[in-house]
Amino acid sequence: MPNEQKTWCIANPLASNSALAANIESICSQLNCSSINPRGSCFEPNTRIHHASFVMNLYYQANGRHLVDCNFINSGLVSLIDPSHHNCTFHSSGGLESDEPSDTWCVAKPGTSDELLQLNINFACNLVDCSAATRSGGVCYSPSTLINHASYAMNLYYQITGRKKSNCSFRETGLIVSSDPSYGNCSYSISTMQ
Repeated sequence: MPNEQKTWCIANPLASNSALAANIESICSQLNCSSINPRGSCFEPNTRIHHASFVMNLYYQANGRHLVDCNFINSGLVSLIDPSHHNCTFHSSGGLESDEPSDTWCVAKPGTSDELLQLNINFACNLVDCSAATRSGGVCYSPSTLINHASYAMNLYYQITGRKKSNCSFRETGLIVSSDPSYGNCSYSISTMQ
């Protein structure tokens, strides 16, 4: 029996723009993506990661909410927190159609302003060592985007403080995901504390 926890699919903050563009093109050739058009309710913020997250969630929901429906060649993450914001509603029909994963990570919500991402980095990096993502040459520095750096810092803080839902809130700009956002040589830590 599937878990009653609702789930959503979002773009991995570390995914390349080309991967996100390919996801948008592929999904919108199959589903109605009018909500991300200029007059649509989910056009703003007009960023590729936000648009990709919205349409990837459409696909995930339409195809039964299996982990594979949110993989998109490792560019998708299953979120356990609703990524909706302002007038843009990310619909969910329910939980994963499989056992709930026991490991979780914290990432920045697509659509979060650069100002809030920087505040999250400042807060987390005052408490944890973020140098792997915030210093040029660090193993998690690339892609050199605020959403990547914030996601890495937010996850470190979330893991070190015992993976409590409240420790991934970051003024409602954090999402708990059940898919590992690690990429290349960059490993997102998992706490063994529960």
